[in-house]
Amino acid sequence: MNNYKAEKLTASWVKDNGMKIKQFDKIDLLLVRAQQAAHNLLKYHITLLTNEQATILNDYLIQLNNKKLQKKLTDKKAYAILNIGKKINREVFKAYKAADKSLL
Repeated sequence: MNNYKAEKLTASWVKDNGMKIKQFDKIDLLLVRAQQAAHNLLKYHITLLTNEQATILNDYLIQLNNKKLQKKLTDKKAYAILNIGKKINREVFKAYKAADKSLL
């Protein structure tokens, strides 16, 4: 695979996960991880989120995409987003596990 093809695939994956390549050098990696988690939760697991959680995730994504508000984001806010992601992933795992047992 040539370099151009690899860069195109990388850019596509980054975009699909709700991120921007330009953000990687300017933003702390923890904030980018939280952005990916928030994007994926809102995209794939919106039905498992409460209204409050969905609002928190949307607000985080808005703040991250605004340069002035982005400077005010802290690690504490990123960990709050990641904790919501962890909670929803546990629920998804329990649902898969219950569905797997019912097939046996």
